[in-house]
Amino acid sequence: MCFFKPLLPILLALPLLSAAASAQSPAGIPCADRTIATTQLHELYGERRIGYGLAANGSVIELFASPNGSFTLFATLPHGVSCLIATGQSWEPPPEPDYYAGR
Repeated sequence: MCFFKPLLPILLALPLLSAAASAQSPAGIPCADRTIATTQLHELYGERRIGYGLAANGSVIELFASPNGSFTLFATLPHGVSCLIATGQSWEPPPEPDYYAGR
């Protein structure tokens, strides 16, 4: 199972590594502007942020999930670029649909 396969449309449709992002992001890891990445997660997979925390290096680790169980884990760097950590299926417990109300 390829962790990055569910994000293939994002990787193909967006210019993920601009010159600025590639200069400031880890080599070989798919990264994009946070706003673009999170919008695509919601529009393509119905995922919304269900949790986050601050890492020791100053990045924000964010977990996105959908009611059908798909999930994505991002590290958002202080300069606003989000880098993909992992994606998958069968997140438990899946977020309740009412969790999305008003968001």
